[in-house]
Amino acid sequence: MYLPRALAVIYVVDSADHSRFPLAKRHLHQLIQQDSLLPLLVLANKQDLANAYHITEIHDALALSEICVHRKLFLIGTHATMDGSEISSGIEDTREFLAQIISENSAVTV
Repeated sequence: MYLPRALAVIYVVDSADHSRFPLAKRHLHQLIQQDSLLPLLVLANKQDLANAYHITEIHDALALSEICVHRKLFLIGTHATMDGSEISSGIEDTREFLAQIISENSAVTV
């Protein structure tokens, strides 16, 4: 319902919850098939945990190569600390991605 007005899709997965990746993959593929060019940002959360999938494993588990042939894809590892004392570089990368997408969209619509 909201996808036609979206500038990008941000999809967050729990890198340490391996059992839910098949479901996450299915939902992502169903969602993203509606627009083949909409940029996709996948945030792989909980990268600080020892049992977290690495970025390449997440790419494979979500079969991103199947849905990202012609779209911009950003796969960023993130984590948060319990006390909020640290901001991961992934959060900064996410901010930059969003700024880029908004800037590109503004240039097209002006």
